[in-house]
Parts: sequence; structure tokens; C-alpha cells
Amino acid sequence: MYKNFINLSEEEKNVLLKRFWDKDPGLWTGNNVSEKDILSRLGWIDIARTIKNTIPEITEFADSLKTQGIKKIVLLGMGGSSLAPLMFSRIFRTEEGFPELVILDTTDPEVVENAVSEDELQQVRFIFASKSGSTVEPNVLFSYFWEKISAISGEPGSWFIAITDPGTPLAELAEKNRFLKTFLNSPDIGGRYSALSYFGLVPAALIGADINKLIDNAIKMMDTASASTSWNSNIAGKLIDFLSINLLRSKDKLTIMTDPEIESFALWLEQLIAESSGKETLGFVPIVGESTGIPGYYGGERLFVYLRLKTSSDHGRYNDFIKELRDADFPVYVLELEDIYDIGSQIILWEIATVFSCYAIEVNPFDEPDVMVAKTKTGEILEKFRETGKIPVNLWVDPQSKMMFRPSDLLASSMKGLTRTLRDLFSILPTWGYVGFLAYLPYDDETEEIIGEMRHIVRQEQGCATVMGYGPRYLHSTGQVFKGGPASAGFIIITRKRKKDYPPIKGFDASLWHIQFAQAVGDFEALQSIGRRVVHIHLPADYKLGLKSFSKVLSRAARLMN
Repeated sequence: MYKNFINLSEEEKNVLLKRFWDKDPGLWTGNNVSEKDILSRLGWIDIARTIKNTIPEITEFADSLKTQGIKKIVLLGMGGSSLAPLMFSRIFRTEEGFPELVILDTTDPEVVENAVSEDELQQVRFIFASKSGSTVEPNVLFSYFWEKISAISGEPGSWFIAITDPGTPLAELAEKNRFLKTFLNSPDIGGRYSALSYFGLVPAALIGADINKLIDNAIKMMDTASASTSWNSNIAGKLIDFLSINLLRSKDKLTIMTDPEIESFALWLEQLIAESSGKETLGFVPIVGESTGIPGYYGGERLFVYLRLKTSSDHGRYNDFIKELRDADFPVYVLELEDIYDIGSQIILWEIATVFSCYAIEVNPFDEPDVMVAKTKTGEILEKFRETGKIPVNLWVDPQSKMMFRPSDLLASSMKGLTRTLRDLFSILPTWGYVGFLAYLPYDDETEEIIGEMRHIVRQEQGCATVMGYGPRYLHSTGQVFKGGPASAGFIIITRKRKKDYPPIKGFDASLWHIQFAQAVGDFEALQSIGRRVVHIHLPADYKLGLKSFSKVLSRAARLMN
């Protein structure tokens, strides 16, 4: 099929498009994937139409919370349950009179502790969002906040809203504990394809977004990209060709740029593309948040997409850069949005383009086969912690910088020092590879700026792409492509010492810090077990100072290579 897709006629592609709109599971079956498995994941194709009738219920609920004077909504979720709400919260902002929306998709103790102050508790409501109802992180967060609310109310369930599939443990929990409201989502929609279902629309409505307009734009895109529109004049067909043909030609580093008001769309798109396509050593590696550079520093495996917003205060911020890229013969695709609510059409467009890109490389866009390995490793580590009181990890101390670190087996078999380990990492990375900075740290602009500088250094000195993700968020997003996608990668996992003792979470026998640290160590072991090159850096409790010190070590190591 690899060569066949490039050589398909327009008529043959039109047939594929019709099969898609008819929900034909045969487009992705094979390799032990059954039609039943695929059919159970295709509900997103027409969700914009089917959910239209439920919008009055959603908006009525949102208005009721506004009338009650609720000031803050805290969403407890991970991956597909949190990235769409995060995208909408940053793009639409909070309308006057509506509550602020805080997305809590981390086990970092500082972030969790600072999400809600004690004097805010009476005017806060929590959304527990989980398709399966069994995802560890939101269950940990629920237990944390349930204890806090139980201390001030005899009816703590009235503080909580559930979004889940029918029949899940969360649905049962919500009924048993008399949650304020439960939204049961269509079970045939996977997490990363759920942005236009209850998982995305309910949080968006709660901050006053016009979800009717959002859905109307999505339906308009469905009509524009319908099977009645010939492939070569179809907006979806054009984007599918751009992505699929370049991917089949080994251009797999998809660099995504946006105007500032819609930057968070790239985070949602990153998960959609990485988790859908990154399997069997194939797929796209989405590059998000990377600074621009001279085209000569980019490898030949790059392709670029720019989402431009007509109403942006910085409209066309990348226009000159795009011209430079085109002059240097890089593949570039530009999409222009009329306004921020045009995000609804882009969600549909990119979902279609993503599943067709997966068709072109013969991978199932709806599973995540390599995600479980990190979850399993984390579970084993936490079990050992409960038995011994310690996380089983042996960290080295660099004799020069005094930093604590641990190299994977492929990088060092004896003490060489941190600079040498980083040089080993870079020396076996091809220019078409990439480096991933995976930070188990609090969400922070300064942290992203420091890591951004390190990404710039690596790209300039080593000529390879870079990605950055917060842990454990990335485990439910790009973690799939890190393990199942192109293997030419090196990873730097960053953790920090705890600055104080944290109490154990009820029902988990471990504190938030221990859970987060176990997730980092678990992913290190998962990446190492499949032959990825990875370094674990353990910073002091003053992690920003430690991060700056590590940046100097990394810069020296990268420049020593040349």
C-alpha cells in the first residue's frame, strides 16, 4: 500500500473518501485488527451532527453554575480527556461572569496543591473526566480533592461532575456518590477523537464559549469535505495528500506553527497525530513549540504546517519564515482560520487527514499499543515502594557538575560523567533523529523557556529536531510515538528532589511526589527496555536553578561534538 497510495488515481481516492464517510472499517483492518474493533472507534465521524441536539442541556447546565456564582472549575483528566478542554480554555478564554477553567492533568504535588486554595473550595466544582473511568492520574486527583471536600461538606458528591462512557467505574462512582451531574459520552469515540463530544464541549460551555458556533463550523467542514466533493478539490483531500505523500517519502518530522491566539491547538494536534500514527517504527513525530531557525539547519525529513488566524493581533507572524522554507524547497502547508471558532472545522479536518495518513502507512489510527509498557513499569515500581518505602532507582553523581543522573544501558556501562553521557547520546543520533526533553516538573513559563534554549542548542549544534513534554501528560499524548514510532531518538527525562514530605493519597499508599517520580522512573525503564537511548537527570529541590546548571552542561556537551 505504501507505493500504491502515491499512485492512486483521483477516482480511486474518491472511492476511499466515500468509504470513510460510510464508516467502512475495512480501511484500517488487517494485522489482527478486526472490523468490530474499528467500528467501536468511528463515532467521532458524525459526532458534530449527533451531539447538536444535546447542546441546550449543556448550556443550561453551564448557565446554572454561573447563576450559582461558581468561580472555578477544575478538570481532573489526562490525554484525550484533558487536551481538548485545555485547548478550548486557552483559545476561548473565560467569558465575563463564567467560572475560570483549570486543567489538572498532572500528578505534580506543587501544581495540585496550588490548583485550589482552602478559601476557594466553596465556590469550586470539579470535573472528573475519563473515558474508561480507570485512568490512574484522575483517580488519584479525585481521591485528593474528595478528602478535602468531605472535610467541609456532608454531601461532597455535589461538588463533582463526571464525563465518562456508560457502564464505567466512574459512572458507577458518580451514581453511588450522587455527583452533581454526569454526562455519558458515546462509547464509540476514542479519547483523542473526542474534542467535539461531551469531553470537549462541556468544559468549553462552562467558561461561556459559544459551542453552537463551534459545532456549526465543524458541520460546515463535514459538508465541505464530504464524499460528494471530488478529491482534488476537496480541502481534506489536499491536506491528506500533503501529509501522506511526504510521510511515505520519509518526511516524518511534522513541524506545527500557529498564530499566538491558537497556540494550544498545536498541543491537541500533537496528541492526535503522534498517538494515531506512531506505530511499528512508522508515523509522524510532531514538533511543537520549537523556535524558528535558518532553513539550512533543518534536516531533509522536515515538513511544516502553519495555521494562520485572520483575526490575530500578530497575523502572519511566520509569513517571512514560510517564504524562506519554500525557497529552500521544504514542504510547507498553510491553513487560514476565519476566527477562533473556526477551530471547530480544523478539528474535523485534522481528524480526517490523520486517519488517512495512517491508512497510507497501514497502521491502526485508533489504538495505542505501546502506551501500556510505561503504565506496567510504573505499577511495578509503586508496588516495590509500598513494600520497601523506596523507589528502586540507582542514580549516579557526576564528579564535575555534582548533578545526579542515570544513563540507559545503551549509553554507558560504567561511570563516565554526565558530559560524556550526553556526548554519547548525541554521537549516535542521526540528523534525521530527534531529542525529547521530558520534564516531570511543575508547569511553568520559565521552565519552558530554559528547556526551549536547550532545544535551540541541540538543533543548531546537532542538526536534529527536538520535542518537549511535561510528565505524566506526555505519557497519554506523545508517549506512543516515542515508543512505537521512528526509533532514531534520544530522550532526557528530568525530575527533581521533593522539597518537603507529602502525605499519601488515600487508596494509593503513596504521595503525589512518589507517584510522579515512579512514573518518570517507569518511563525510563520502558524506553530502555525497547532500546531507546535515554538519560535521567535528577535536579535538586530548587529545580529551576538545577535546570539552568544542566543547560550549561548540555550546551558544553553539544558543542564539544563539533
